[in-house]
Amino acid sequence: MKNKKVTYLLGVLVLVVWGVIIYRIFQSANLGDDTDFQPANNKMAKEAYNDYTVPKDTASLQLNYKDPFVAQKQKDTSDHPVKKTADKMPLKPLPAMNWNFIKYAGYIHNPGSKNLVALITINGKSVMMTEGETSEQVKLLKNLKDSIQIVFNGKTTFIKMRQSAL
Repeated sequence: MKNKKVTYLLGVLVLVVWGVIIYRIFQSANLGDDTDFQPANNKMAKEAYNDYTVPKDTASLQLNYKDPFVAQKQKDTSDHPVKKTADKMPLKPLPAMNWNFIKYAGYIHNPGSKNLVALITINGKSVMMTEGETSEQVKLLKNLKDSIQIVFNGKTTFIKMRQSAL
């Protein structure tokens, strides 16, 4: 019984809302025909045309500073003694590091620790390393799956995974 009363009440409410909506639609459609909306004798005053022109500039430049583009007189440096650099020994370029003794064979995903274990061959010896471990003076910095970043004798490099011959 209670649900019937609420249903009837909501139905009446819906009819009222739709009635107001339809009334406003017809009222706005009839406004175009009705002349009472704006009287013909009440004309609106027109606003003056504003073309947004820039007002005249009243500022002036004060040119009382030194011109930075005028060439200055060059100083005479002939009185200064010349320093000899022949006493210093020339630097010899360091030979390039040969990284062929390290080979990256691949990686294994350790499900227990959720880490990647890299399979590396150092001087013919197979080693399994995780990031941060050191073996035979080679430290594994980063395992990127397709390559590894290592440090040996203070020098850092990336070594790509070697492809197995099929």
